Order: sequence, then C-alpha cells, then structure tokens
Amino acid sequence: MNPLVTRIACGDRQIKVTLPERTRVIRAPDPLPPLPDVEKSLRDALAVPRGMEPLPRLVGPKSRVTIAFDDPAKPLYPIKGGDFRELAIPIILEELERAGVERHRVRLLCANALHRQWTRSELTRILGAKLVRAFGTSRLRCHDAEDPEGLVPLGETARGMEVEVNRAVVDSDLVIYVGVPATPFNGGWKSIAVGLSSWRSIRHHHRPFPQARGISTQDHERSSFHKLMREMGEVIETALAPRGTRILQVEGIVNSAIPPQVCGVFAGSIEDAHKASLGLLDRQFALPVTGQADVVVYGLPNNDYYSRFSVFNPILLRNLALSYAAGSYQGMPLARAGGIAIFANPCHRQWSAQNHPSYVELFDKILPRMRDPFEVWDKYAEEFAHRPEYVHRYRTAYAFHGAHPLILYGQGAYQLKHLSRVFLARSEDPEVARRLGFEPFPTVEEAVAEAERTLGQDCSITYQVVPPFFWPRVSA
Repeated sequence: MNPLVTRIACGDRQIKVTLPERTRVIRAPDPLPPLPDVEKSLRDALAVPRGMEPLPRLVGPKSRVTIAFDDPAKPLYPIKGGDFRELAIPIILEELERAGVERHRVRLLCANALHRQWTRSELTRILGAKLVRAFGTSRLRCHDAEDPEGLVPLGETARGMEVEVNRAVVDSDLVIYVGVPATPFNGGWKSIAVGLSSWRSIRHHHRPFPQARGISTQDHERSSFHKLMREMGEVIETALAPRGTRILQVEGIVNSAIPPQVCGVFAGSIEDAHKASLGLLDRQFALPVTGQADVVVYGLPNNDYYSRFSVFNPILLRNLALSYAAGSYQGMPLARAGGIAIFANPCHRQWSAQNHPSYVELFDKILPRMRDPFEVWDKYAEEFAHRPEYVHRYRTAYAFHGAHPLILYGQGAYQLKHLSRVFLARSEDPEVARRLGFEPFPTVEEAVAEAERTLGQDCSITYQVVPPFFWPRVSA
C-alpha cells in the first residue's frame, strides 16, 4: 500500500502530512475564466439591469443617492487586477452624472454591520486613494450599528423580528449596493438587512439555534437563513415603497483562483441580480460529492474575513473550522453524523486588543467555566452587546461589536453536536485547543490514528483541500 503524502495548509505555512492510501481528496472546481473586460461587463449590466429600469430612469438632478458597499472583510484574498469596488463605484458615479445627479448629492457608505469600522487607509485598499480623497470624511463613512440617530426602525417580520436600517437608506431616493459576495451566505438582501442594520435586528438570525437541523447557510435553496433575509427584505421594500426609494444591486463574482479574478458581474433588483450571482457561485464553488465520510481532514490557514488587516485569534480559528470549513456544504455535511473532523492549525494564543477586545474576555473569563454555546449566548449576548466600553470601542476605536465573538462562537454549535469528536492537529498550545472544544494532537498522522482506533481501521477518510474555500454538494 502506498500512503498519500501531501502538503496541507497549517497557519502561515504548508506542512507535509502522510494520509492513508484510501483517503479521498476533493478540491475546489477549476477557476472559471475571468471576464476579458470587467469595465465593459459592468457598463453592460448597468445599461440593462435585471428586473428594473436603467439608472437614467431611476434618478434625476434632485435625487439623493447612497452608494453602499461591502466592507474590506471580503473577499478573502485581494482581487487580481484591482478591487471590484474601486472599479465599479467610479463608473456608477459617471452614470449618475450623465443622469444629472451632482456629486455632492451622493454619499458612500461602508456596510460593516457589527464588524469593526475601518480606517481611511484600510478603505483606500478597496476603494483607491482618489475616491477616498474625493469624498472626504463627511460623504464617505462607515455604518454605525449603535448610532441612535442614524438607525430607523421599519417594522417587524411576520415572525416578530425587528428590522432596522441606516437612516441613509430611508433618506435616499436611490440606494446602489456594490458587493463582492464570495459565498451564498453573502449578498442579496443580507447586504442591507445585515450590512446596514443594528444589533437589535441582527440578533434574531446571527445566533445559535438549539433546534437547528444542520442545513448550511451555503445551501441557499433550503437554508432558513435565506428565508429570513427575504422576509426582512419584504419589510424594507414595503417601508421604502411610499417614499419611492429604489435599490439597485451590483454584484461582482470572483473565481476560485488565488488571487481571485472577477468572472461575473450582475446588476438589477436585489432578487434578480442575486439569483444570477448564486447560479455563478454554485458553478464555481459547489463540488458534487457522492457519499459522506467517517473522517474529514482540513488544513486551516491563519486567514479569515474577521482578521483582515489585524490578528487571527483562537475564536476566529474555531469559527473558521466549524463554520467555514466543516459547516460549508450543500445537501448533507461532508462528515457523517458521529464522524470525526481533523483540523490542522498551530492555534496561537494571540489577539488584537484594539480590534477584538470582547473576544479576549469571552476566551479568558467565560470559556474557562462555561462552554455550551447556547448557555453562553443566553447569559452574555445582551450584556456584551450593551456594555458601555464595548459600544464606545465599536463606535470610535475600530473594535468589532461587543457581541460579535458570541455570534461566531455560537455558529459552531451544530457541528459539535453532529460530530462525535473534533481534533486539532499541530496545536502549539493544547489548553487553547481544549478551551475551544477541540482535542489537541501533535500531528495530523496521530489524529488520524486515533480516529481509526475510534471508528475502525477501515473508516472512510476525505481530505478537503483549502484554500480556496468551497462547498461540497454531498449526496448519498
């Protein structure tokens, strides 16, 4: 028998590992071809938007326009050839000027939700220096989910979920949203219903659900999360209709190359534009896989959406492992019920005290005595959300919202129930691994050997190669 010798991601480097010969290896689909001319594709999309009129019919000289955009957390890797937002927004401004809208009637708004606000230099990385300089500090701002004067309640869904949005949405005649959704979890109504919303609204769906059935948020045709986003979107549309406010969604989709390249551009109503985006995302990142595995192996880099321009910390590692690796799939989870997941990462005890202050408290003060994500959420979510020092640091000091680490910690709840054991190989601090809910092992090989002792020497093993992250579409 010839063992499988390969290299897997592990923190900031690749490590060599030896896996059993029977290991099934799955990789992201090959990159779709990039658009030959992204600018032309964008202009074509704006000329004939899906499900709505073109820009000249949506605005006039007196129109007030807000251009909102995804924050720098996305995409995971910088786009080859330049950021889509830096390309798209100046073109949109040109089209608005042709329609008679003067520049001073346009504002730019970063849709950071409960993520941290971003510095001018960080925004420059996705918008370019010229745009940041031209709009200054008054007409280019980050969303503030704790601003009592800047949030407008629009009503509740049929299930009683409050919907609040940034006042700019309500005060504008046209909202144009420029997004770069990297997964089905992003884009569509989530852009505004989450990106420009408040803790009061977001807490309803970004939380652990004890009755969760294990349908991944990447499974957009079955996930309850997407249904909730559409329900919130209906409340927003109903509230904006009497004001005559319209929303134009512009989404740029990147392929699976590293660095990624733009392979599709769609514009139109939120529903119509995002439907096209979802189709392309599935073509690029959904890999058909037959049969679950007893054991699944993942190598994890020190890189995720919430550590951009900052520090990758233990809570982010837990979320990357359980939500973005094991938790991303369509159909069934890649690991069977009662199976074992093996992750590889050094798991360093490191933090950004500026960007992630409430993360440190969760890890150092709560988790040593309480690990159940449902109990942690029930006892501490509201406190962390309203703690004055965390509210202050979110609003003024580039910190993630106080409740944000509890959201991430709770998102791993289902996988810990679904799997019998979760191993973390190559951990350099076993106590950190245990506190996160992982069993530490010095090497991937020793973790695999323990999985075989637990599930049998012939247990099936799948190695999912990341990055890039993708979602297996698992069928029986």
